[in-house]
Amino acid sequence: MIKRNKKVSLFSEFASREQIEILNRLMTVLPDPDEILAQNGYDYKIYRDLLTDPHLTATIQQRKMQIQQMKWEIDYEGDEAIKKKATEIIDELPIPHIISDIMDCIFFGMTVQEVYWGTDDDGQIVPMDIVAKPQEWFIFTIDNKLRLRKNVSGTYLLAEGKELPELKFIVNRFNPTYTNPYGEKILSRCYWPITFKRAATEYWQLMVERYGMPYLIGYHPVSWDQNQIDELLDQLTEMTKENIAAFSDTLKDMIELKESPQYDVGQLYENLVRHHNKEIAKAVLTVTLTTDISSTGSYKASEIHKEMLEYIGLADKRMVEAGIDRLLQYWTFINYGHIDAPKINLKKKETIVEESGERDEKLVKMGIRFTKNYYKKRYNLEDDDF
Repeated sequence: MIKRNKKVSLFSEFASREQIEILNRLMTVLPDPDEILAQNGYDYKIYRDLLTDPHLTATIQQRKMQIQQMKWEIDYEGDEAIKKKATEIIDELPIPHIISDIMDCIFFGMTVQEVYWGTDDDGQIVPMDIVAKPQEWFIFTIDNKLRLRKNVSGTYLLAEGKELPELKFIVNRFNPTYTNPYGEKILSRCYWPITFKRAATEYWQLMVERYGMPYLIGYHPVSWDQNQIDELLDQLTEMTKENIAAFSDTLKDMIELKESPQYDVGQLYENLVRHHNKEIAKAVLTVTLTTDISSTGSYKASEIHKEMLEYIGLADKRMVEAGIDRLLQYWTFINYGHIDAPKINLKKKETIVEESGERDEKLVKMGIRFTKNYYKKRYNLEDDDF
């Protein structure tokens, strides 16, 4: 027999922060649990500075371009006029840039985009642009509700913040949880590898400057005084800078050009940089074997790399589609009320061509005849192709 507790409602939250943490009763804002961010005053500049690393930028672009190069279609089973209008709206927006902004949530935890609305020639309210705003402008309350910070430069936990207007902001988050609504930040995993790599590169450069060039050794008679020795050193220094020098005939056998020895420590720095680059690639691309390709088995590793990127790309594609679909939901509600909204469908170019070819072949057999302009637009063809 099931015992019922009449004081507990099935439709309300029981395990809440207020139940567990007394301190939260005095707080209205939930701090970002990211430790690196907290130690740097919740300043996202600590992560944006990481983007100056060439290897990190390359891996981020590799992940983003999988989605940015995709073609898109609008799926809608309702009024054809609404589908056509939605297609026109998306076609006018900078989709590659919007996709890049949405995917930044993978690296910064979240992206908050503000929609700039306007009216078109038909009198409809349409999105004119979508602009990503700095992450540090926003906070979450203890109820996991997003707010605009009242004082960006002030103390992080002082104020609850200002409530955001409806139909104005699109929030994209990467793996958010109840305890971390700010999302998971891949850049936090790259922070220490890049920090250590920069230090190793700096010392490596100093070693190259010190030992990478041949150096001169001058021999002088024991009878020379300090002034004569200093004069010889000055001449050798000048020779090193200018690559030319004039010495008396008596000194020709007293100067030796010595090549720098091979230092194993240089290889150590190179290995450190390579190691940290692998750690960065693992963090961004979430792969191991695919970034640790050795002299053997490289073909198999490259195949696994391709498969993993396709798997990651599928998850990223769904996330981007969800962000753009939210915009279409806003637009549909504003102009048509409570009806189903169109959705965007991102596809690889070859996938679109294959599906379109099969469909068009069936339609042609049924008697449909397509125009030249249709083929040019649908299959990205040129006049010379006909």
